[in-house]
Amino acid sequence: MKKILKMSSITMIILLLLVACSKPNSSDQSGTNTNDGNDTATPTDLKPEPGAELLFWTMKDPLVESAVKEFEEKYNIKVNVEEVQTWDTADRVKTDGPAGLAADVIGMVSDNLGATVDAGVVVPNDYFEKDTRENSSKVALDASSYKGVLYGYPRDVYTYSLYVNKDLVKDAKLETWDDIKAFAKKYNNVSKNQFGFMYDAKSWYFNSSFILGYDGYIFGKNGTDVNDIGINSAGAVKGMEFYHSLKEILPLKLQDISNDVRLHLWEQGKLAINMDATWNLGPNKKMPFEVEVLPLPEMSDGKTPVALVGSTGYYVTSYTKYPNASRLFANFLTSKEKLGELYESTGRIPALNGFENEEKYKNDQMLQGFLTQINNGAALPNVPEMSNYWKSLESATMEIWDNDAEVKKTLDNAAEDMKSGIKTSK
Repeated sequence: MKKILKMSSITMIILLLLVACSKPNSSDQSGTNTNDGNDTATPTDLKPEPGAELLFWTMKDPLVESAVKEFEEKYNIKVNVEEVQTWDTADRVKTDGPAGLAADVIGMVSDNLGATVDAGVVVPNDYFEKDTRENSSKVALDASSYKGVLYGYPRDVYTYSLYVNKDLVKDAKLETWDDIKAFAKKYNNVSKNQFGFMYDAKSWYFNSSFILGYDGYIFGKNGTDVNDIGINSAGAVKGMEFYHSLKEILPLKLQDISNDVRLHLWEQGKLAINMDATWNLGPNKKMPFEVEVLPLPEMSDGKTPVALVGSTGYYVTSYTKYPNASRLFANFLTSKEKLGELYESTGRIPALNGFENEEKYKNDQMLQGFLTQINNGAALPNVPEMSNYWKSLESATMEIWDNDAEVKKTLDNAAEDMKSGIKTSK
């Protein structure tokens, strides 16, 4: 009897082992790449769910429209595109998700990543992680990752620098900000709406470059330590003192320096130097005058502004009913082939590894100017507390620029406001 029981037990163990060996791994079921080095699965193994239909929130452009059409034809999956600004998708998915109205895939700017991860509304780029890391530039990968985990499928990188109307500036020396100030003072004619230099002076995305240039900082430890707020550090104070000095060549109230006004003056040939971002690179190639892009020049003490560099990418939301189809779609949109078309079709700088070395772009002065600026830039922090940074400094710009407030005291108040906001949000 004991012998029979022993043989039965051995038989049962063998059966259990056979069942375990025949069970599909997790990547077969969910598309999650659990490759441990022995798995031979490739991204082509991922199959979309039967009957999948996707909702896609993003800003529309020619490449998005053509890519959606190609994806639908290739996978027989309908994609409904709703135009939502990439800086608005994060807040919207957090509110629409619980109601069952969220998109499957969203386009999003990188500084919103931490907040969406902490809210649990986006999922990691797991299945296509290897491909994404091989194809994407380092700055884009850093911007699309949070706490060491890659979430995004990077599309483009963005920053800002100086667009120069060569017809107006001609051979003027523009090697330092002192040079720019000297040129602007001679060129300005406020009564005729003619300006040598202009930018969105109320925007802390642009103003951060002066703080960082003087060794100030937003958060410590490369933008990750939110308990170490640096906006009232000695470097930040010096940076904002420089900011205030620009008022002498841009003698307008902040409310009068709107983007619409600035871009209109630029297009009309009444603005000589326009500090603006890469997202307007495409339109600037079509201006009726010669445009040159110059990296941000030297301030005083040999210090140079450090522009913030961010990335726009695609993210799969945790609310999707079709995670495999969504992964396939986000990866398709950011494939090497598709991103190779991005610059030509939209003027956006693709998040492609090695893009800057392509021979056909060597003589593209505007692109090369921005690539130089990107290489000398700083990653835009993507911790959730960045929302407190933008909010707390809104009034500081007006106080310093419009009311000539004491810079140190104003920044001290902004720092305290940030600390309070961060504490309240926890």
